Amino acid sequence: MAKLILKAPYYKPGHKTEEGRGRGGMLEYVATREGVELLRGGLVDYIGTRKGSCGLFSDKDVTINLKELSEEINEHRGNVWTLIFSLKREDAERLGYNTAEQWMYLLRSRRNDIAKEMNIDPMNFRWYAAYHNKEKNPHIHMLVWSNRPSEPYLSPTGIHNIKQKIAGDIFRYEMMSVYKKQTEIRDGLKDEFRQRLRELADKLKKDPGEISPELYQNFCLLCQNLSEHKGKKTYAYLDRKTKSLVDDIVKILATDKRIAEMYDLWHELRCETFRTYTDVMPDKIALEDNKEFKSIRNQVITIAANIGMPSDVPFYDVGYDYSELKDRAKDLSYLEMISDMGNHVAMYRVGRYYLEQEYDPDDALYWLKLAADHGNELAMYQVYKGYRDGIFSENSSDKLKYLRMAVDKKFGFAEYEYAKTQDKLTPEVKLEYLQRAADHGCGQAEYAIGKIFYERDQIDDALYYFEKAGRRDSMARTHLGLLYCYSLDDWDRGMMLLHSASEQGYEPATEAIRAIERNLDARIVIGVCDLFYYASNLLDERSDDYYFHDHSDGVDIRVKKEDKAKRMGITMSGL
Repeated sequence: MAKLILKAPYYKPGHKTEEGRGRGGMLEYVATREGVELLRGGLVDYIGTRKGSCGLFSDKDVTINLKELSEEINEHRGNVWTLIFSLKREDAERLGYNTAEQWMYLLRSRRNDIAKEMNIDPMNFRWYAAYHNKEKNPHIHMLVWSNRPSEPYLSPTGIHNIKQKIAGDIFRYEMMSVYKKQTEIRDGLKDEFRQRLRELADKLKKDPGEISPELYQNFCLLCQNLSEHKGKKTYAYLDRKTKSLVDDIVKILATDKRIAEMYDLWHELRCETFRTYTDVMPDKIALEDNKEFKSIRNQVITIAANIGMPSDVPFYDVGYDYSELKDRAKDLSYLEMISDMGNHVAMYRVGRYYLEQEYDPDDALYWLKLAADHGNELAMYQVYKGYRDGIFSENSSDKLKYLRMAVDKKFGFAEYEYAKTQDKLTPEVKLEYLQRAADHGCGQAEYAIGKIFYERDQIDDALYYFEKAGRRDSMARTHLGLLYCYSLDDWDRGMMLLHSASEQGYEPATEAIRAIERNLDARIVIGVCDLFYYASNLLDERSDDYYFHDHSDGVDIRVKKEDKAKRMGITMSGL
């Protein structure tokens, strides 16, 4: 529970309590109830039903006439607030807020702040208060209104700010040690951050390979941007993209164990100050967004400006771990930043983002063509698919152009698509393209080749390609299993393949096994006659995964090495 409690009910004109007491009667009750502490020694001039009976106080030199005040409040045409500040007995005793006098000084010093939070001009601000020395929770009642009835308004933010200011005064001396510790941690974190930047600068000059790829890329691009920047090299004067680079560098360095521990401690100390007046703790602000640490952003800029652009290693080609792009595939600003550095994989990912997340075909086509023109075969194939499926309509004559570009790049799925869609090709030329596609990682092409050989009654050659396709793909493995069961009369081999595909989560294989156990023809259950139509549709959904992942089950080492070698030209790790 918060150490200071504030309640802020308000009462409209004509308000009556359950006892029939109006707002003026409520004032009299607050001023004269049992337990109210009376101020003495000439601090205020008060007049009540009898001398010494009124506990009200207000601004200095304000004359208090309880009867007149009661009538004024009853006749007031606006709302009247009762702000009730309450402390625990032990806190009030320890901090000296167990007397009306101490509360009077506090409220007088903060009356303009309270007026501001209630949207009242200080000249119109009217207030009276009385201290009730209750045993467990000594508290103060402060009645507030304005000479202009339409003026006051107290929002939740206003209540929060009033509590913050009053609690800050009450617990000031207790919190001084917390503030001091918080300042020490803040300054220590800045020093630690500065040390990390010096180490980074040394590594950039001596051994860039020791720096994480993302940090290196961001820092080098920042160096380049700063070298072209004409104004002051401080955060406030940078453009949006350069500021984003600085923020990303701070974000990366903030993950350093020592810096993260210090920042966690700083945040906990910050929460300690909030506990004086609220139970709602503040969200932890990211270090790069925290204004109290904004100087570290300028530390980054200073280091980058002094280093200049490294000239010995191209900043866009440092053995980048492309899995980072996969992990941040929905971080558009990051992808566009990497794209600006000439990274064709990031360009492709931006295109896919606009296609899948925003569904903006025009922007998607722009980025995919840009990636394709930079040599990305996945982008080439995606442009072709977009034209083929009617997603892109402008210049649709480019469809075959981009398919051919992907074919020339030896992209297996493009070669498979080219083989099965070009009617002008002779059967032998189609088979040649299918074999090229199979060699370049397209499992559907392997199955299509097997089908051709099977129809030619070249069973051994057919099984060779069926088996290769089955190693890569659960769908091909399922239909190969059915082929063994129903056509080659090898139920042991067939059931083994079906169970293998089922264990990989391929539901049709599971359904086939259930059908066989019920003595049904599994080929009919899963639609074996529609195999190649299904494979063709499936191809478009899974070409990314097929090209960059090894889906094989029981593939021998030689095949794995061959597949890996074929993909080494663009090691995108599953992009």
